[in-house]
Amino acid sequence: MKFVACLAGGSLLVAIVLSAVSRLAGLGAEKEIWFGMFGPTLASVISWIAIERQKYQNSQQMLKCIIQAFVIKSVFFGAYIIVLVKTDQVSPGSFVSCFAFFYLALHMTEAIKLRETQRRMAANDVNGQ
Repeated sequence: MKFVACLAGGSLLVAIVLSAVSRLAGLGAEKEIWFGMFGPTLASVISWIAIERQKYQNSQQMLKCIIQAFVIKSVFFGAYIIVLVKTDQVSPGSFVSCFAFFYLALHMTEAIKLRETQRRMAANDVNGQ
């Protein structure tokens, strides 16, 4: 759960800083920043809670769960973007830029954590644990 807290806390901190910069620079993109942060962060937090709650016997089981989470997140992201843009809740250009930033940053962070977790699992398999 520590990793999940870091994902959420890091996203929140970056959104606060970006919002302050946007406001000081007179860009008016605060809403786009927050909506751009919320979707990817929510999806990452939920998927990692699901992954951490499972007790995998091997890395193949974990990979199956991760692929399922990726498919669900992809559908969610598509719907999330369409709803926000089509209902004129956000400026499309600023929102998509912020969304892409948070999406990529969170996925890179998740990939690093996944690699670390799989290495730990492989080491346990080798040691017979």
